Amino acid sequence: MALFQHQIFDERRMNGKKILDIGCGRHKLPGAVGVDQLAVPGVDVVTDLNKALPFKDGEFEVVHSNQVLEHIPNLIGLMEEMHRVLAPGGMLVAHVPYFRSSWAAIDPTHVRQFTINSLDYFAQGTFMNEGYRFSDVRYSSIEIYLDGNYPKSIFRWFFTKLALRFPNRFENTFLSFLYPFQTLTFVLRK
Repeated sequence: MALFQHQIFDERRMNGKKILDIGCGRHKLPGAVGVDQLAVPGVDVVTDLNKALPFKDGEFEVVHSNQVLEHIPNLIGLMEEMHRVLAPGGMLVAHVPYFRSSWAAIDPTHVRQFTINSLDYFAQGTFMNEGYRFSDVRYSSIEIYLDGNYPKSIFRWFFTKLALRFPNRFENTFLSFLYPFQTLTFVLRK
């Protein structure tokens, strides 16, 4: 079955790095600096994520965000701020619900949904960044993973390959209804 394993983000890539965990809530990554809008156990810094982050330029090697970006009205501003606090070569890891997932629409605090190409606006060399960017902030590269925490199957492998190879065709046809993913993981490099 390993032959048909869909590619997932290897969280060990963050090991040993200085991490800022954006919107960590009660589930902060071990050893990370946790920032959130609410003062709950595990949060080190309380701040409004729609405004400037209270950290120095280039302070972190990794910025991690798990199920947070869909809640942020000022996404462009937060993307710029996460870029600013990342060290050169640093990595932004953002987990978000996929737009066809029931999780994308069930939470009344979600202000947006994400498709495979949603963060291309911020990634250098992509069609969206070259033609339609909304910010001068550019990450040097982007990787995209689908359903990183779901069991392996030949169907997941097949539909993942299809969706990542032809995202517009997949998402704008019955295929995304036939096989809706649950989560997207974006990895952007500064």
